[in-house]
Amino acid sequence: MPELKEDMIHSLIRDNSPEIRSDSNVHGSKFSVLFMMAALLLMMLPFMSTFNEFLTSLFLKWKLYRALEEFIVPYQARALAGLFSLFPVSATPTARGIWLEGIFLELQWNCLGWQSAVLLLASFLTGFQGKFSKVSRFEVLVIGVLGTYLINFLRLFIVGFFAVFVGSAAAGIFHDWFSLTFVLIWFFVFWWFSYSFVLETKDAD
Repeated sequence: MPELKEDMIHSLIRDNSPEIRSDSNVHGSKFSVLFMMAALLLMMLPFMSTFNEFLTSLFLKWKLYRALEEFIVPYQARALAGLFSLFPVSATPTARGIWLEGIFLELQWNCLGWQSAVLLLASFLTGFQGKFSKVSRFEVLVIGVLGTYLINFLRLFIVGFFAVFVGSAAAGIFHDWFSLTFVLIWFFVFWWFSYSFVLETKDAD
C-alpha cells in the first residue's frame, strides 16, 4: 500500500477537524439568520404603517412625545443647521424646526426616527440568538445605536436637501415613500456587517 505523504496527512486532518466543521457551521447559521431577518423585514413592510400608528397612539396616550418636542427637536434642529452651514445654504434653527433658504422644515416628534429605535431593539432580540461573546455583543450594540441615529439624521438631511435644491415635492416623496426603505436597508447592512466582522462566539475569547 503506498504511503501517504506527510503534507497530505496534515491536510486530511485539517479538513476533518471538528473545529473546522464547527466554524463552518457557525458561519452558515449566522447567514441563515441574516437572510431570515431580511425576509422578515420584507414581509413586515405592509404592516409597518399599522405598527407606526400603534406606537404613535401609545406616545400620545402616555404623553411621551413632550420629551421629544422639548429636548430632541431643538437639538436636531441645531445639528441640522450646523451640517447645512457646510453648504451655501442659509440655515436657522428654531424650537420646532429649521429655516432653509426661506423654507421651513418642521421637525415633528413623530418624524425623528424613534420608531427605528424600537425596531432596533426588537432586532437585537433576534440577532443576538446564539453563543456570542459579551464584548462582541457590546460592540454591536454601540454600532447599532450610533448607526441608527446617524441614519435617521442623514434621512432628515436628505429631506431638507431635496426641499432646497430639488423641490418640496421631491422632499415629500422621499419622506413619505422612501424613508422606511432607507432605514430597513440600514438594518440589513448593519446585521450583515455584525455577523461578518463583529460578532464572535464565546469559544473565540
